[in-house]
Amino acid sequence: MIDNIIKANTQNPFFSIVLPAFNVEKYIHRSILSILTQSFQNFELIVVNDGSTDNTANIIDEFSKQNQKITVVTHQKNESLHMARLNGVAASKGNYVVFLDGDDYFVDNSLATLHEVIETNPGYDAYEYAYIRQPSGKAIFPTFFEADRFPAFFREKNCPEHTMWNKAYDAKVLKMAFLAMEKVYLNHAEDLYESIVISHYAEKIFSSNEIITAYMVGEGISTMQKNYYQVIECLEAIKKTICLIKKFLHTINKTFDIDILSYRIMTPIIQANIREQKNIEDKINLIYKLPDYFGNKAVLKYYINQEISLNNKICSITDSYEYKIGRKLLQPLRKIKNIYIKMRPSK
Repeated sequence: MIDNIIKANTQNPFFSIVLPAFNVEKYIHRSILSILTQSFQNFELIVVNDGSTDNTANIIDEFSKQNQKITVVTHQKNESLHMARLNGVAASKGNYVVFLDGDDYFVDNSLATLHEVIETNPGYDAYEYAYIRQPSGKAIFPTFFEADRFPAFFREKNCPEHTMWNKAYDAKVLKMAFLAMEKVYLNHAEDLYESIVISHYAEKIFSSNEIITAYMVGEGISTMQKNYYQVIECLEAIKKTICLIKKFLHTINKTFDIDILSYRIMTPIIQANIREQKNIEDKINLIYKLPDYFGNKAVLKYYINQEISLNNKICSITDSYEYKIGRKLLQPLRKIKNIYIKMRPSK
């Protein structure tokens, strides 16, 4: 629910920049300034204060008082990044919508560059662009160039990147897609849900190697979840996301293997969050909980692939808790296989 909107006077801008902000007082000044100082000025900035409890709201208000390009959307309580984007897009008036997280920022002249890309290559539903991972400074360029992205999200390899903030979207297409999304609290894996729904409506996507955004890794919104309870919260959100995707597929009468998607989502969670748990009991408990969130098929697939990989090389991972637990999870399958072999008639 949008509790309060302060409307700016900008009409029919080329770009609508939607900037969700929740407790990012350390970064929001840099983010807003990187937008307002762009050489291309035909834009509106919609900042969604998603129930911040720090000084974020005051910083946003100070900027909005000084610049009429800014529209402030205020949530009295935290409603999630997904809802912040939803409400920000609903308040937008531009021809194209660009998302920027509250801890990220635009590089110099990025809007002018993006405007030129769109004007030179008209008629696309979305324009994907490159970005810089900070603080490493590594440039990340688009790698997916297939015409139909929607089915590609449901395969194991060579999938589209599901980030929302490295694309400019045709506003009409984006609003149509957002109307098809559920209005729910979703703060993890929201990019995946939104990207899949959008890809159903955005049939033509142009890819550019122009660097537009600086993406901050390990700060603010992008901080990885390490604490046991935070990981559980993340897993709950991912389970909700998978359910939302299933519901959307049912709505549009499409059938894809959700287990493959679950497996693909689960793998980085294990690598980035579960393996990093310092408490061994927490790590074991999280591993045993994986089937509750991703299903038995996805979990077994992960450990079968681990076992196949280990059979081809000597690795110290055979002594790890993950490997030992994986072998325990595979034991029922081995028993079934042995029974089948015994029952099979000999030639």
